[in-house]
Amino acid sequence: MQVAVVGSITVDIVASGMPVDLVRGDKQEVLAIDLYPGGGAINATAMLLDQGEQVRLLGTVGQDALGLGLCAYLDAMGVDTHAVRKLAGQQTGKAVVLVGPQGDASVLARRGANAYTQIHPQDLDVDLLYVAPLGAAPMDSLAQALAHGASRAACWAVNPSVACVRQPDEAFRCVWDRADVLSLNGVEAQMLAAVPAGQILADLPVAQATELAQHLQRRAGQAVLITLGAQGAVLVIDGQPYFEPARRVAVRSTVGAGDAFNARFAQSWFRRRDPVLALRQATQASAQILGQWAGNAWAPMWQDVDSGVWP
Repeated sequence: MQVAVVGSITVDIVASGMPVDLVRGDKQEVLAIDLYPGGGAINATAMLLDQGEQVRLLGTVGQDALGLGLCAYLDAMGVDTHAVRKLAGQQTGKAVVLVGPQGDASVLARRGANAYTQIHPQDLDVDLLYVAPLGAAPMDSLAQALAHGASRAACWAVNPSVACVRQPDEAFRCVWDRADVLSLNGVEAQMLAAVPAGQILADLPVAQATELAQHLQRRAGQAVLITLGAQGAVLVIDGQPYFEPARRVAVRSTVGAGDAFNARFAQSWFRRRDPVLALRQATQASAQILGQWAGNAWAPMWQDVDSGVWP
């Protein structure tokens, strides 16, 4: 199976084991600070590789030390990075991930070179295309590639950015129409359904999520998937609802759990078209990521000198 993943490529600076009583302005010790490969596209790629798929990564990094090192790391992990653009004059995207005592994560992100990602019609000639959250310009590029090329992708799985669902433009609507699987969290689903900001619920009830999923379907056969955090996830296909409760796990960090869930669901759905099995396997994948600090299961990019992890 030919798989392509498009989306953000970043270096994540993960500070784990933050103290409970962290005070702004103070210098305090944490458990660890490590560099990991991250971003929605990389997190999804890691999950797909874990399932034995060969993945071509589409995105952009800077032509800087971090970008070149990150691509070398990904090559060593078995990712096809030939379509990753190395852009001079732009910095590789970065994120600072601060993981709190209960696993809650605050993320400070700089998009950098990711804002300049371009998708071409030939990029869409795959069996499974997974679209991680994209900025406005890359989403427009994806829509144009779709309009100017006859995509033979057997399955499109789309996990849009908050910016896309908050103010859906023509480009995103084009991609939304084409999606075979549309994945959202509860807040994003309410935004896309044009629920007024003051009425958006942080904890969306399952019944209400099911109604939203049915409302957000754009065509027959389209699967709409809404994740609900600790409650679980709702899936609607042709009006038929499915629900899978979340696993009980000791949460280290919430970063990347949604990426793992959505990528695993897309892969399982494409392979078997069994909604119950796909939901169960996606939930298991998400639980695995919740039990670790980083957004995917790969080792840090830079460890001690003797480890040889940093290319």
